[in-house]
Amino acid sequence: MRAAVLALALVVLTSCSDNREYAQAVSVLVDGSGTYDDQKSQVVELVKKGILPNLQPGDSIVLIAIDSESYEKDNVAASVTLDLRPSRANAQKLAFAKHLDTFAQRHTPAKHTDIHGALMLAADHLRETGARTQTIVAFSDLQEDLPSGYRRAFDAAEFDGMRVAAVNVKQLQPDNTDPSAYRDRLDTWGRRVTECGAREWKVIVDGVKLAEYVEERI
Repeated sequence: MRAAVLALALVVLTSCSDNREYAQAVSVLVDGSGTYDDQKSQVVELVKKGILPNLQPGDSIVLIAIDSESYEKDNVAASVTLDLRPSRANAQKLAFAKHLDTFAQRHTPAKHTDIHGALMLAADHLRETGARTQTIVAFSDLQEDLPSGYRRAFDAAEFDGMRVAAVNVKQLQPDNTDPSAYRDRLDTWGRRVTECGAREWKVIVDGVKLAEYVEERI
């Protein structure tokens, strides 16, 4: 009897290990600053159409709000690891979609924008999943404005092996006057994450292509 129990436990552990080998974990960051607040509804639709449908049983997703102090547990607006049973996983997706709708209805723009902190929190959650493919998808204008006295610095291996994508990056008024400012902002963040271990930095201009990006697995 004891041998049978041990054998069953070994099968379960092996199954979990095998599933992690193929699983994907996605951290979705959404800017809550005053300059990006008007994009929330559009962002939620992109997540519902471009990310959720492409997640498989065993995959994980976490929704993180970018605000004045982003490296806090309260910035996790929703999180779920999909059940290995497809029917249960689909129910979890529907529940997550409702969390997204609720999130989109919140309109309390942050006074500052702590993008570093949100990325660090996202990386923490991805590492914990142990998923083979770990992806950060950031919806923001990528204009950081830290509160006075705050300091943020990535570890050398902060994003080791992770993919980082910036989607629906809103252009600010100065960007229209000088587009190079917009491009420099994108290049700067790309350099920051790749220098700290990210396997790639990608800017997705057309939100429709988000689904194709998430569907890819390393």
